[in-house]
Amino acid sequence: MKQIFLALITVLALSLSSCVQHQEKELKDSKEIFGPRIIAINYDSLYHLEKPPAYKPFPMYGAFLFGVATQNLPMVYNPKLSLPENIKKSTDVIYKKTDGLSLGVDIYSNKTDKSSNPLILIIHGGYWKAGDKGEFYTQRAIEFVEMGYTVASINYRLSTNHKFPANIEDLRDGILFLIEHAKEYNIDPSQIMTYGISAGGHLAAFMTLAANSDREYVKGLNPSSFKGAISLYGIHDMSLTIQREHPFTELYIGTSYDVDTTNYIDASTTQHVDQNDPPILLIHGSLDGSVSVKNSDNLAQVLESKKVPYVYDRIEGWPHVMDFFSPIGERTLWQIHDFLQEYMPSEELKNKK
Repeated sequence: MKQIFLALITVLALSLSSCVQHQEKELKDSKEIFGPRIIAINYDSLYHLEKPPAYKPFPMYGAFLFGVATQNLPMVYNPKLSLPENIKKSTDVIYKKTDGLSLGVDIYSNKTDKSSNPLILIIHGGYWKAGDKGEFYTQRAIEFVEMGYTVASINYRLSTNHKFPANIEDLRDGILFLIEHAKEYNIDPSQIMTYGISAGGHLAAFMTLAANSDREYVKGLNPSSFKGAISLYGIHDMSLTIQREHPFTELYIGTSYDVDTTNYIDASTTQHVDQNDPPILLIHGSLDGSVSVKNSDNLAQVLESKKVPYVYDRIEGWPHVMDFFSPIGERTLWQIHDFLQEYMPSEELKNKK
């Protein structure tokens, strides 16, 4: 079963790469057109919709893979998007040196806006063991800056050599660094929203929900600064059998669940919810074969029981990385825009309301 799962993921990865490669070829040879590949989002029209764009569910994961492999399913996320002239990027700003590593953050802001804006912290995915803050997140950073935010995309120690809670400590220290240098980077330190996909979705929700706990790994954070978290297909409940038996979860925790459950429980977002927490946006596909939708189902149930405000868009019949493709990409962005408008509006969003 694991071999079949890995094979499907490999096909998806190759197909995504094929989409990007074909787009590059199409730019070089405009005579050769096979249909839509990466399509642009009409942001103004999208944000003026009263409801999120509708979608049709896939009957099975294979149907989604077929759409990707045949390039009939258009992408709306370009991992190689160039930075526009109006946006400034401070690259590899070192916020911490530890264990022989220099951990950095990329900071994006509008060149013409010198005011202090709310901060959106992008936390990369990669099942805690891989990933990077860099080029892949450029499009999302641009979208946030255009909404009126300052954006920081951050690296942290990976689980190949550093176990929980090392990455939590890094994210804490990164946030404290950004707060300390808020004036330099046009950040309003009293308004922070975390954002992440997959393992980054776990970390985004975790940092926001755990900020008001007594854990040493969040010491120094001001819980009132966190206005919410945006978590796309995050890993939230490591007590789930499918999650605790996953090899990457065991790699992250550093021991098996059978030997010691302590950190599996403590690393679960579901364990850090209380009635004083800020709102959470959850988006997860029911066909997700990489991170079970039960993770977000369970977190939503806990948020409901604790009366914490939340929005849960459970996308029926769509899998992992669904937000790269239309129409889920547009739907996801609509939900994010609406959530920010409600819970941490920038001056830009206030003026357009």
